[in-house]
Amino acid sequence: MTKQYTKSDLEQIIALQQESLQAMQKALGSLRHQNERLERNNQKLQRKISGYK
Repeated sequence: MTKQYTKSDLEQIIALQQESLQAMQKALGSLRHQNERLERNNQKLQRKISGYK
């Protein structure tokens, strides 16, 4: 037996999906920022290490 969704039900589902997508985009942006910082710090560390060789 399949459930019949009303227009209101579908609008609510879409709104929740949009909220979830926005939260995921925010988290992805944060991860990208952290990755960029890690890459910059890694490059600095590699330069310092190469100075000891």
